[in-house]
Amino acid sequence: MAVIAWKEVYETGIVALDNEHKALVAEVNHLYEAIREKRGEEVLGEILTMLQKYTVDHFQHEEKLMAEYGFSGLEEHKEVHADLIQSVEDIKQRPSSGTEKLARELMQFLRGWVMAHIVEIDKKYGPFLESRAGRFVE
Repeated sequence: MAVIAWKEVYETGIVALDNEHKALVAEVNHLYEAIREKRGEEVLGEILTMLQKYTVDHFQHEEKLMAEYGFSGLEEHKEVHADLIQSVEDIKQRPSSGTEKLARELMQFLRGWVMAHIVEIDKKYGPFLESRAGRFVE
């Protein structure tokens, strides 16, 4: 059972970035399943490591495309990314005791992030990039 089922509403229109978003959704669902099976503590470190790498790699990819094609909202988007990276870092620095609770908090954070960031923020660059570079820009 998935906590987030990928829907068309999440798509930016840029295939490579949408695929990266889908990979994040899969990780959120993996964490959700582990929590349901009382294994959240087991996968927490793995998810945090993935998330730290994802935020760096994915955000750089988005920002590179926005800069390359002159997206006017780039600086604002960078600020949002910096805030999200800091949130991930803050979560990672929390004490390791009570990791099952931390796993649940991380899952709620990620679920909200996916919904808010992709749907409300990332959707702004999709049509712009698609009009300049096409759906299959890398």
